[in-house]
Order: sequence, then structure tokens, then C-alpha cells
Amino acid sequence: FHDRLISNEDKQYFYSMLADMASKHFGVSVDPDSFASKPILFGDFLKVGLDKAERVYEELTDMGKLMDVLQDYLDDYNLSSAKEVKLVFFQDAIEHVSRIARMIRQERGNALLVGVGGTGKQSLTRLASHICGYKCFQIELSRGYNYDTFHEDLRKLYKMAGVEDKDMVFLFTDTQIVVEEFLEDINNILNSGEVPNLFEKDELEFVMAATRPKAKEAGIAEGNRDEVFRYFINRVRQKLHIVLCMSPVGDAFRARCRMFPSLVNCCTIDWFVQWPKEALLSVARTFFLPVDLGSDRMKEKLSVMCVEIHLSVSEMAERYYAELRRRYYTTPTSYLEL
Repeated sequence: FHDRLISNEDKQYFYSMLADMASKHFGVSVDPDSFASKPILFGDFLKVGLDKAERVYEELTDMGKLMDVLQDYLDDYNLSSAKEVKLVFFQDAIEHVSRIARMIRQERGNALLVGVGGTGKQSLTRLASHICGYKCFQIELSRGYNYDTFHEDLRKLYKMAGVEDKDMVFLFTDTQIVVEEFLEDINNILNSGEVPNLFEKDELEFVMAATRPKAKEAGIAEGNRDEVFRYFINRVRQKLHIVLCMSPVGDAFRARCRMFPSLVNCCTIDWFVQWPKEALLSVARTFFLPVDLGSDRMKEKLSVMCVEIHLSVSEMAERYYAELRRRYYTTPTSYLEL
């Protein structure tokens, strides 16, 4: 529930409620700020290299060890990926990556990540997919990409998940919505698992033939086409996890949530807010680490200066909105470019 909250004020109020409940029902005195400084995190990825069946879902209490483990996963991901991902594991990033990993590890688990562009939604999703041992799939937009091409990609995904029995993550962003029908299909996948008229007759026969042996093992008669197809769809729903990355800027997101209710109903929401001051400072320190600036004192002062510049622009953006009713967004990407 806390992941759905969109402002730090709401989150602080939630922490105060938790502290009150702990005091009232368990007789334990808890400082509300401790929920922010020492977040309650759970995960099954602390021991690297274990099979999914052997993983233990446990509380992650040692922040230092957790950062080292995530760094190992990131190094391993960069070795196998053509595009290198650079991440700094401050507290917010650790919380988000553990949440995404939890969502996609659940059976039929799907996620809706909401935040302005450049907050790290895609990078963290790719890392979480790697942590879970899943293959991350994303459509590649080209000049002639249309609804038919999208259906081709969906067929590919369905075959990987339903026929080849691979765990898949379908990462889809709002910048990839060429036509609104894309979202209609994703709404159907989230809701029932089935996209109308996705397979042509010959392709459907191939899928049915490939699924029959597994369906037979599950006790379904080979001649019962409807049941075999239902078995295929169920396998897709279990193996395919959809992660949607959306920006709340403008009216498009609100309209889409109203038009396609499964985006909210069938997904776990995780809201990416602005990076806190500590996050900005740790990122700046990491970037200045390999740079020779004469002394560590100078590096620290430059790191603090970068944070002040970014935060002062954010403050002026709020004033700009208050006076002229126009939004100017500062994102972590603009901070990294600074």
C-alpha cells in the first residue's frame, strides 16, 4: 500500500500511523523516522547463484552486504549485456529494485512503475529481471513500427513463455505507445492473458502441436482443443510478467488508467518520487571518485555543490509553477548530465 503513495508527506503520515499501531497493539515504541532511515526490506536474492526453488525469502537487514550483492548482480548483468548499465545503489534504488524483484517473482506478478522520465525505472527493471533469472524483452521502435509489428513481437513473447517455458519480463514504456491499441492488448493480457486474433491459423496449429505433450502430462485430452489452448494461455500468464513504465506528467496517464482499468487492478504500483538529498550526494561522490581533484576535501565540496545546484533548480521550478502555473521538471537524468 505504501508503494502507491505519491508524496513524501503521505509517506511520513503512513509511517506515523505504523508507529501508533505498533505502540497501541504491541506495546512497542517505534520512531516514525526509523521506517525511512532503516526500511523494512525482504527478498530471496541475498545468496547469489542459487536455483529459484532453493531461494529463501528473508528480511534483508544488512544494508552494506545488500549493496555488495546488488553490485555483484550488476557486474554480472553488464558482462552478459551489450548495453552497459551504470547504477549507484543508494537507499531509494535498493528499495525499488527489491520491490520490482518481489513483484515479478510472484506468480502472475505484474508491475506499474510511475515516475517522471529519467528516474531509473527501466535500468532497475532490467537488473531485477537478471536477479530473478528472467529474460527481459523490450520492443524496438523503428520508422515503420505499427500494430501488426507489435502483434509479431507479442507472438514471439507468447511462444517463448508458453511453448519454450521461459520466464519472461515484458518491459513496456509510455514512449513506445505508437497507437493506443497497444495498451488495449496489454490490458487484455493483464486481465485474461488472451489477445483476440493474435495467432493466424497456421501459427495457432504450431502452438497447439507444441503444447499438446505438456497438456497431456497435465491430464488434458489431446483432442480437446479448447482445453489445450486454455492450458497454453495459463502457462503464458504464469511465465510472462509485464512491467509498465509510465510518466504521470500531463493528462495522458490519467486518461489511460480510466480507459484500461487492468493497468491499475492487475499490477502492483510502485511510485518513483524525486531522489532525496542523500541519494544525490552519494551519486555525486561516486562520480567524482575516479577524478583527480587534488584532495578528498575538494571532491566532497564539489559533490555538495552539485546537490545544491540541483535542489535549488527544483525549488525554483516549484516557484515557477506557483507563479505561472507551468511545470518544469528536474529529473535524475538532468542531474547526472550536470
